[in-house]
Amino acid sequence: MSEGVRISKGLVLKTFEEKIDREGLVWEMKGQFERAPNTYDRLLAEVKAFSPTEHAENNEQDAIVAYLLMRKAGILLQTGKAELGEQLMRQALMHAEQSGISLVIARARLGVGVFYASTSRFEEGEKLLAAALLSFGKSTDYDSRQGYGWALLNLGGLYGKQGKWILAEQKLAEAIELLKTIENWVGVASAYELKAKHNNAKGNTALAKEDLLNAISFYEKQGMMEKADSLRRNVKRKNDNGVK
Repeated sequence: MSEGVRISKGLVLKTFEEKIDREGLVWEMKGQFERAPNTYDRLLAEVKAFSPTEHAENNEQDAIVAYLLMRKAGILLQTGKAELGEQLMRQALMHAEQSGISLVIARARLGVGVFYASTSRFEEGEKLLAAALLSFGKSTDYDSRQGYGWALLNLGGLYGKQGKWILAEQKLAEAIELLKTIENWVGVASAYELKAKHNNAKGNTALAKEDLLNAISFYEKQGMMEKADSLRRNVKRKNDNGVK
């Protein structure tokens, strides 16, 4: 088998996404954000070194680059490097659109929409999240359903930031129901964690505690013990301070 054939097979989108998740996302899920970017940079260099010989390979390359840039951008945003994170998000959207792959484009719109929501650009964020929701809803495969669930989750978060509690609660409930059916436990846990924040903001501390306990349970089910322990300490601290 020639080296070219071997590398070409390595650029199959789904196969390379699994490699990205296995070698990089695993550090994100453990909260070790300093380790994942180096992995993503290494994989980006590997992908960009490949020279496509067919249009389909070119599309796959753009799709993989988009996913890697989105993963790295997400870490930058979480660690307070918003300007650089936004630059990478925009690059990811550009590569996604160049790929012509609807699922990849929807994911990129979701990523940029989440960023806009996190920086209080609610109108722009809602438009992109709604567009992503529409795109994900056109297919019924696992990746599309997962994307649909996360789009609902992030719309719930966006509405919560605006104090639109009824809409937020509806979207989060829909997200939880869908993500449970596909056993995307980290998504379920994230939705419950958002619900807890919203209930705290509304002064519903008992409901917030219940939501946090649900989040802990599902983070553990996902194997994210560090995250579960962090939330558990949060619950204990509130109990020690007399919060019911």
